[in-house]
Order: sequence, then C-alpha cells, then structure tokens
Amino acid sequence: MGSSRAGRARAAEAAPDATSGRASLRASELFTVLCAPGLLLLALGVVFVVPQLLHPGAAAVVLLGGLLAPPVAALAVLRQRRTRRPQGWWSVWATCVLSVLTLSVSDPAFRQTAVMSLVVGPLYAAMFTSTRAVLGHLALALAAGSAIVAAVPGDGLERGLRVVAVQMVLVLSVAGLFVLRRRLDATVEQLTAARDRADHLAGHDPLTGLLNRRGLRAALAATSPDGTAAGLGPTGAVLLDVDHFKSVNDTFGHDAGDAVLARVAAVLAATARPTDLLARIGGEEFLLIATTSDPADVADLGERLRAAVAADGGRPPVTVSAGVAFCPPGTVVPCLVEELQTRADELLYRAKSTGRNRVCVQPHP
Repeated sequence: MGSSRAGRARAAEAAPDATSGRASLRASELFTVLCAPGLLLLALGVVFVVPQLLHPGAAAVVLLGGLLAPPVAALAVLRQRRTRRPQGWWSVWATCVLSVLTLSVSDPAFRQTAVMSLVVGPLYAAMFTSTRAVLGHLALALAAGSAIVAAVPGDGLERGLRVVAVQMVLVLSVAGLFVLRRRLDATVEQLTAARDRADHLAGHDPLTGLLNRRGLRAALAATSPDGTAAGLGPTGAVLLDVDHFKSVNDTFGHDAGDAVLARVAAVLAATARPTDLLARIGGEEFLLIATTSDPADVADLGERLRAAVAADGGRPPVTVSAGVAFCPPGTVVPCLVEELQTRADELLYRAKSTGRNRVCVQPHP
C-alpha cells in the first residue's frame, strides 16, 4: 500500500535525525580544533616564558609536543569527515602528549596543576564516543595522573591524598558529563519518537490506519522533487464508496459502522499493489492513486477491489461502488488530488445511480 513511495516520504522525515548527527560531528571537530591551539600555546608559554619550571633538556620535548598538536588535530578532523565518526585515537594521543609534557615540568606545584589537563581526552570521549571508549580513556588518564602526582615529593600520606584527589576530579568530571550526555540522548530519542507519532497521526486516519488527505498529499509530493508525476506513467485514481453505509449505522450502530470501515480498509489495503497510495478521504470514501504504464491495469484494479470487498465474509456484509479516472503524465500534484478525484467522483456517482456494487471507468486516454 504505497510502501515504496511512503518509504521515501519517511526517509525525508528522517532528515532532522541526520541533521542532529551532523551537528554532533561539527561539535567534535570544534572541540578538536580548539584543543590543538590551546596545547600549542601552553607549550610555547612554558618553553619561552617560564622555562625554569622544566627539567633540564625537556624544552625540546615540550615544544615538539605543542608543534605537533595542530597537524595531528587537522588529520583527525579530515579523517572524521571521511569516516563520519569521531576520532577516539586523537584524544588518546592528546592524553599521552599531556602526560609527557606534565612529566617534563620540575616545579611540583605547577605539575599538580597541569595534571588536571589530562581530563581533556576523557571529556572528549564522554561527549562523542561509546561507553567502552570512555572507560578506556578514563583508565589511561587515571593511570597517567596518578603516576604524575605520586612522583611529586612528599610523604606517603600526602602523595596518597594527591592521587585520590586527582582520581576524584577526573572520575567525577567525566562521569558527570557522560551521565548528562546519556540523559540528553534519551531526551532527544523521546522527542524524536513523539515527533514521529505526531507526524504519523497528522498524516493517517486513526480508525483505519490509512493515509488521510494530508498524508496522501505528502506521499504524492515525495514522488518527484518538483512535485510532478512526470516519468511515472499515466496516473489513475480509484474512488470507492461503501454502499448503503448509512443503513449500517442506523441498523447496527456507529460502532458496527466503524468496524465495517476498518474491515473494508483492510481488504482494500491487502488487494492494492505495493506501489499504490490508498487513503480514507472522509466518511465511507476511499481513494487509491496508482501509476502504471497501462490504464487498463487501473480499471482491472478497481474491479479487483470491488470484488474483494464483496467476497469478504465479515458481518454485516457490504459492497462498494467505484469510479476509475486517469490523469496524463506531467500533471502537478494538486491535479492528482483534486481534478483526478473530481473525475473519479463523477464516475462513482454513475456507478451508484446504476445499481451500486459496480465500477465505472473513464474512457482510456
């Protein structure tokens, strides 16, 4: 029942999700790009402003680490754009470089301050990568940070307290951001599901589950970028109306009438072809839009739909009358919904007035 074209319509509706993914990748790129010059400036500042804080001969190591940061970050961004995935290896590299640079510092106070920069890699992982990657990055940062502060002179208790403090800062910072990200992801999923439900309800009839007028127009608009049926072959419309439906409501009640409509809709949907678009357009009327290379196929389809409803064993038994009209190629979407339906409606009226439970077909174009 219009599964192929309805699928294209659903794909178009999924665009916001793709946009969200692109936004996450752009944020990952921005994080990487901002960290690279920060690392370079830190290295330059230590080497040229306060070189006395470094171990003898460590200036070259610190400077090399800073100078490598921009090209490595650029490589990570380029690779991300090719793979469409955040580059976890970049944050591992940054953690390793920051560890080496921090170990190059001889001043104990500065080293204890600089060790906090090790949180950068785990934070990147917490924002953009998987749970396993977050744990790996955090374990690396914890090991490096603990080793660095433990090497600062002091008694055993003092070193132990420094290690615990560093570990707490790293764990709490990363865990807090990771939990926040998971909650935001869950909220986005809930909002996406609510939007999808709202879109479905806006385009579908709640009783039968078929398309409504709005959904039919959207599905037709998705058949072609310019809103035309050009290249799809002649388009046919089958307009069906349940015969004597008022008497069903009057005799059996409106609940029974609703059950009849749902049953007829199920029969029509099962009989229609996968490329057809079937909609309930109001009351007891159903409209099927089909594209085919032979108008006779649509006329045959109209007869099959009528016969399927008549052969259904549900109670109370009902029949349908149908009008079949055709629209030439290249017709804009409003014609498919309005002009084509108008012609089919005239034929439906003729079928009703000549005995019901029959199909009247427009002469082939």
